[in-house]
Amino acid sequence: MKKNINRRQILGGLTATGALACSPQNSSSYNAQEKNYYGSFLHGVASGDPKSDKVIIWTRITPENPHLGQLNVKWELSENENFELISKSGFFSTQIARDFTVKIDVKNLEADREYYYRFHFNNNTSPVGKTKTLPEYSVEKANFAIVSCSNWEHGYFNVYDHISRQEHYDAVIHLGDYYYEYGAGEYEGASETNLNRIHSPKHEIITLDDYRLRHAQYRSDNSLQLLTQKLPLIAIWDDHETSNDSWKSGADNHDLNEGSWTERTHAALRAYYEWMPVREPKPGQLKSDIFRSFDWGNLLTLITVETRLTARAEPLVMEDHFEKITSPGGADSFKSDILNDPSREMFGQNQSRFIINELKKSKSSGTTWRVIANQVIMGRLLTADLEPYIDEGSLSIIEKDWKGVRKSIQLSKYKLPVYPDSWDGYPHAREQFYKELINEGIKDIIVLTGDAHEFWINDLTSKNNEKIGIECVTTSVSSKTMTAYLGENTSDYSLLLTQANPDARYYNALHNGYIDFSLSHENGKVKMMGVSTVKSQKYEAFEVASFELKRQSETIIATKPKGLNLKQRALFEGFGQSKS
Repeated sequence: MKKNINRRQILGGLTATGALACSPQNSSSYNAQEKNYYGSFLHGVASGDPKSDKVIIWTRITPENPHLGQLNVKWELSENENFELISKSGFFSTQIARDFTVKIDVKNLEADREYYYRFHFNNNTSPVGKTKTLPEYSVEKANFAIVSCSNWEHGYFNVYDHISRQEHYDAVIHLGDYYYEYGAGEYEGASETNLNRIHSPKHEIITLDDYRLRHAQYRSDNSLQLLTQKLPLIAIWDDHETSNDSWKSGADNHDLNEGSWTERTHAALRAYYEWMPVREPKPGQLKSDIFRSFDWGNLLTLITVETRLTARAEPLVMEDHFEKITSPGGADSFKSDILNDPSREMFGQNQSRFIINELKKSKSSGTTWRVIANQVIMGRLLTADLEPYIDEGSLSIIEKDWKGVRKSIQLSKYKLPVYPDSWDGYPHAREQFYKELINEGIKDIIVLTGDAHEFWINDLTSKNNEKIGIECVTTSVSSKTMTAYLGENTSDYSLLLTQANPDARYYNALHNGYIDFSLSHENGKVKMMGVSTVKSQKYEAFEVASFELKRQSETIIATKPKGLNLKQRALFEGFGQSKS
């Protein structure tokens, strides 16, 4: 069943509570111009998964005759942009069986070195890409752009354009929903036809050819091409790279009449590895085992995790348990017996063991920071009671499209997960992960998260209120934010939800954008960057808010907030929040 209305749309009827939104400060104007393509290289170039001695470089050939056999593509890597001295070169044979993609894991490189790369085919030369290997030993600082949720139909990728104009980033970390699987107009409202950005193919993608075509469409975007041409990409998938709300044995957006879920995931992952500058799993690993780690010298260890296809149990739908939850004592019973069921996994044993071992190795080696790139919100975020804030007129309008809206509003008083698809829907698995961290003396993780289309700063705490670290959640590149549904009430809802959740330090659902994330040995800096629009290529970019990350005892705290209004600042400091 294709759902054209969701939880965000319930909230469009919230009545105003008088909050004030912060005005963007220090904005700059930009225009994401289109450019000419390079002959056979219609999809640009990319690099990714950098290590101290190797990096992936990627492109795709668009042959005049797609029925040709093998095509030999020459690649070159140089330490200077004019390629006066070629460091590495070779030929890669591609063909229709791999959709004419070209991907080379270039090895035996120098650490902490900038490299330029290009490809040659049929008298055409690709754009020149720029990449960088990781430092091996001492390094003072690292800078990243953190992105998530780029929906072709919802708008232009101005976020990518803005990042590509900056000079200080070492890499881009993409936290998933790199593309969306839905057909034209199926996801969160009608297609933005005035932008001429309609999903291709127009139907929901299911087969290998479908997934390849969707990758090709997204890679045709000028701003995405400029981004990956300039910076190495470290990417993980979330659900939409396969299907909405996916788990190990199915997905919310996968119906029985769409065929085998196993075949669909195989098709999606094959296309993903063909089209993305991501290193293939080692022999003996599954294609879904995309979890891996990166070391920036003695400064930080970055671990990318997989929370969809490896072990995740089926997400719960709260409305399916309405009678139980609303019965006397039923909410507590639901939480203890169903929500906290120990069989509801997220990581699985193999991945969990890998993550803990990498974190232990990082800590024992004296590395300053431990960072986890994660798909869905890990911090505790439970529902606030919405009944006093939504009127009958709004309920009646929404009810025409969604008969269960009244149940959802009634359930909000029971402090259930705001996002059941997030870690809140798997509290036992989260607590087990926290317990493993505590047992190893690791209480200083920084978790980078996407998925939610909004900015968050969350404390990460166990059920015994032992602090594990901090979570920084980035908003979406172009996917609709809460503003599309709540309008002028977005700030009110943000304050209401922050007030109801002691672990939530800051929440902003107003803007598309990204996080500018930097680390030195002394501290970290989180700058939440917004763009004024995704409906035009003329846009402004501005700093929404910023925070400093500092060590306090064994853990990490967010401090020195900037860009917050008085109410946001009071909630950040813990005033007026629920203590339960």
